Amino acid sequence: MLFVYIGLLFIFMITCGQVRRASQLTHGTILDIKPAVFQKGMWLRAASMASPDSIPKIIQIAKKYKITDIYAQVVVGGYAYYASTIIPRSQYLAKISGPVYDPFDSLIRAAYKCSIRVHAWVNTILIWSLTEPPDSIRHIYHTHPEWFIKDVQNKNMHEYSREEWFDAGLEGLYLDPANTEVQKYLADISIEILNRYPTAGIHLDFVRYPGVGWGLPENDTTAMFAGLDAYNVRWFNLLKYPQSTFITRWMCWHYWKYARQKEKHIHDVVQAIRRVLDQDTIHPKRLLTAAIFPNPGLARYRFSQNWMDWGKIIDYPIAMSYTNDALFFSDLLNYTINQRQDAIFGIGFIWPDMESAAYLEVKDVIKNKGAGVCYFDFTSLDTMVNFAKLNGKAATDEYPPIAENEKSEQIIDVFTDLPGPEMVRAGKDLLDPKEHTEFAEFLLSLSLNQEQDLKKMDLTPHGLIEHIHDDIAAFRYLDSQIFPISDTLVTPQKREVEFEFLPWGKEDSATVKKQAENIKELTQCMTVYPDVLSDIARAAFQSDVGKKETWTVRRGVYVLKVNQIHDDGKKMARTDIAQDLLPIYLSWAIKEKVKKLLDKD
Repeated sequence: MLFVYIGLLFIFMITCGQVRRASQLTHGTILDIKPAVFQKGMWLRAASMASPDSIPKIIQIAKKYKITDIYAQVVVGGYAYYASTIIPRSQYLAKISGPVYDPFDSLIRAAYKCSIRVHAWVNTILIWSLTEPPDSIRHIYHTHPEWFIKDVQNKNMHEYSREEWFDAGLEGLYLDPANTEVQKYLADISIEILNRYPTAGIHLDFVRYPGVGWGLPENDTTAMFAGLDAYNVRWFNLLKYPQSTFITRWMCWHYWKYARQKEKHIHDVVQAIRRVLDQDTIHPKRLLTAAIFPNPGLARYRFSQNWMDWGKIIDYPIAMSYTNDALFFSDLLNYTINQRQDAIFGIGFIWPDMESAAYLEVKDVIKNKGAGVCYFDFTSLDTMVNFAKLNGKAATDEYPPIAENEKSEQIIDVFTDLPGPEMVRAGKDLLDPKEHTEFAEFLLSLSLNQEQDLKKMDLTPHGLIEHIHDDIAAFRYLDSQIFPISDTLVTPQKREVEFEFLPWGKEDSATVKKQAENIKELTQCMTVYPDVLSDIARAAFQSDVGKKETWTVRRGVYVLKVNQIHDDGKKMARTDIAQDLLPIYLSWAIKEKVKKLLDKD
């Protein structure tokens, strides 16, 4: 099957001898998909259909590539590319087309004449990504600022500047999946689309949390994720845990306890939309699909997207398996097929000369009887990709066979930072009898290949569980000594810095870095706290006093010099501390208490 994002993503899907979906609805007609038939579909960027003139071009492309399914992005950035009474009409659409033009309706009508199915693609939790606020006063950004998610410093993401969310590595501003009103809002949008259009189904994108540092409850324990040490737990997998320090493992364990609830909230969002489809007794075969991360370390740990347990809630996932490493793609493929045989695999034309790798990846999907593959993106395919090479019609030496995974190098340093025996002994009475096995199962679930990873570390499942048993006993003892945190806190270390910031511009990165190195005078000053969400804080707390240094970050290059370190330890009552700084104070208190306890041990 072939799906396309016009302008961004082109997805080519091959049935590989399997029935991917029996009975799909198109304009009120049930269509059966036969096994071993080459079928095609399209993922479509809504901006591509913003003008009425674009529809014939889209259909022309669909017919040229024998496309049978179009996924049209009809909800993006909190705006509608369809006739909605719930969300405002796209501000982009409003600027370039008339007030009565309905791009989704026009596309469905044109596609129906060619027997092409059209699905409604909905961006869910991600709600805004532009520099300036939305134009429409009806936009959720203006009407429900309280629906936005909060970070580890209890700051509502609605208050973020573009620089803040970009520095945090985010695509934009997110709603809070735990909010039942947000869940209802997304379900209501789906109901409206299903009631108004003969769409083949709803496709969910960005159905996940923005990352580890968002959506945590507000308490003293979660404050540990506000400090700089939390940078070490922003991602995890099975291999990383045994190689981490004892304190990093302790923080990972704490995050796991909250991650389970975050996974449930994402599940609830998907389930709420599933109910909408199930209640449609007139058109019961309409589909629910979702874009997912095939790497479990990203999906489960970082984004709380436990699609492995969604079961029949979705009809099939589309795995964003974009890589130019054919061996890594094979790992993603094998893992995902073991979880969902009906999954579709993304192949991304994000790198130059991707055709050879893409050809091998397609062959790998076919060899493993995958449901299909996805080509990303349409712009590259339309203007840059050599289709002869992509289809394997170039010189044969350009397509080396996919190599077998070589024997992995042994990892020697695992569980080298062990908790003290007294801590383990003191914590055993505090253990939950099942917790160590549940946590071990979670860590194992973050591996693409559990057997291979355990062998690489010379660990057996039983050996891993024994280590985790001792870890959690020590964690429990540590908690008993650290919490609760006193109502009298000490001022965390601060650093006075001079700096200049050079954003990436039209020049190449090497030029910007060279300009940064040549800066003689630093004209800006700032007091920096140990804040995990701040790029300049991470740079400042790794810099030597009095030494000018350059630090490359997502938006550009910092040139900074630490002039002074404030480490006075002044005592303050909680009630006297500014609310935006309280999590930093608490994280510092936790850090200091842990340090004293471990020094004593």
